[in-house]
Amino acid sequence: MEKVVNCQSCYMPMDTIEKKGTETNGLHSEDYCVHCYRKGNFTSKQTLAEAVEFNIPWWKSEGESDEVARERIMKIFPHLKRWKV
Repeated sequence: MEKVVNCQSCYMPMDTIEKKGTETNGLHSEDYCVHCYRKGNFTSKQTLAEAVEFNIPWWKSEGESDEVARERIMKIFPHLKRWKV
């Protein structure tokens, strides 16, 4: 079974080639998804704080508060390649 790689910006699973972003040479990125990275550039100039807020809707479970989702995101995002300080 092949290991699923997660985007190092938004943590989306990149379990198919179509979900991978692209480098300037057209090759697929091994680090970033198609939503975050195209043609060798990030698709957004968001800060970490902005990225966290933007991703809350996708990280919330039904009936869960924004704060619970935010806390879960903050356990992961600061450790991703794009956001490491």
